[in-house]
Amino acid sequence: MKLKTLLLFFVVALSLQVIAQSPQSVIITGTAPDYRNYEIQLYRYADAISKTKKLVSTINIDAEGYFHSTAKLSATTYCFADFDAYRAFIYLEPGKEYELVFPPLKQIPASQKRNPFFQAEETAFALKNSSADDLNRQIQQFELAYLKEESRYFNQIFNLQSKAAVDSLKANLSKQFSQSNNTYFNQYLFYRTAFAEYALHQGQSESFVRNYFIGHQPDLLIPSCHRLFHQLFNDYFTFESNQIRGTEFKRLVARADLNGIEAYFANKKQWNTNLSQLVILQSIHDAYSQGQFSQGSLLRLLDTIGASTWPTDKKQIAKRLKERLTYLKAGSDAPTIKLTDFSGVSQPLSSFKGKYIYLNFTRVANPICRQHLDQLKQAGDLLKQQVQILNLILPEEASKKELILQQNWPGEFFIIDEQAADTYRVTTLPMAYLIDPSGKLAMSPAPNPLDGFEQQFLNLLKQNRLNELRQQGK
Repeated sequence: MKLKTLLLFFVVALSLQVIAQSPQSVIITGTAPDYRNYEIQLYRYADAISKTKKLVSTINIDAEGYFHSTAKLSATTYCFADFDAYRAFIYLEPGKEYELVFPPLKQIPASQKRNPFFQAEETAFALKNSSADDLNRQIQQFELAYLKEESRYFNQIFNLQSKAAVDSLKANLSKQFSQSNNTYFNQYLFYRTAFAEYALHQGQSESFVRNYFIGHQPDLLIPSCHRLFHQLFNDYFTFESNQIRGTEFKRLVARADLNGIEAYFANKKQWNTNLSQLVILQSIHDAYSQGQFSQGSLLRLLDTIGASTWPTDKKQIAKRLKERLTYLKAGSDAPTIKLTDFSGVSQPLSSFKGKYIYLNFTRVANPICRQHLDQLKQAGDLLKQQVQILNLILPEEASKKELILQQNWPGEFFIIDEQAADTYRVTTLPMAYLIDPSGKLAMSPAPNPLDGFEQQFLNLLKQNRLNELRQQGK
């Protein structure tokens, strides 16, 4: 009888665990009259290191301003949407319904949004009729309380480095926000309050690291946890290499010696495997564009992780990270996008084959762009024979068809949407890429016509011919 009861207990427990991990519907509704006919994508991060975006739901706002969408989630998830001047975020819990309130309409020109210095205004989605135990409401109330306490003890913590002040801050917050039934909220609070303690020693304390990232299993998808992790371990390969005996560590990275780096962290830092692996992944991301380490060595480290016995979730992070770091690099496949001519006929970029493609993102209202287009008229016969010029403009310039035709600029003109421009990371105009006949990026980005594109293209053809002759001579 006892055995049957025990078996029944395990069956019920297992069933409850499966149910908890199964995706559940999330319903998102509301009205936003100012945003009529908007289509807004709500994303989450696949992981907090590569920051690969995954679509959660598309919010289609109809002509009356109403919207109703659903999503499937198996765990509490930080989600965000980029639109106009905003990055709006929300925490979604499986099985719940949310009535969103959009921020005031604040449209900005596409040219401003593509400015490399543009920063979206971060704001939380407001919720209509939210309950007292709603996670978003709890986090917002906690943030207000935290800022109030931080202001109260600012001088003692940041100037006098007072541990007593930190303890008082944490005790006051603990009184206001007792232990919640929501595990996610408890984790958020645990890592958020750590910032006051971090201010005492900037994280340069073994006990601090041990308490927050070894004694507790960190979840970097919780924003407060990732923010603290990033404060502690940002560009850590460079930090460690610049220490008095950093030459040894720098050699390990240069040799892409994954086992050696892990052993270094385990022996010198007394870190556990999980923390070492997370720091390695974050450090590869940070170091790739810094120039102190060979990009080839960093990519080999990612390949080594992929072939290692690391946990599957971290190997997936390494894979996504490599895809992000090598995205749009010369030699990689050119992403296909939809091109629409002035007649409204669309075709994919991949339909253009057989020649080199000069993909020219331009804006005819921009004087500099027009100078580059005029320069293309002067291109030599060899360039004209070898290269298809595709001039890509955004929808706001679709009405300039007659002006474009009058200028007799070389190549074809197509209209692209914002998503296509985002695909090629167009941050400023003009901007160009060269795609070879096999569909791979040959120059990424490519020089503009006034910056010597024609000469560099001719040099590329010569180098390709030399390589062919070498291969024939083997």
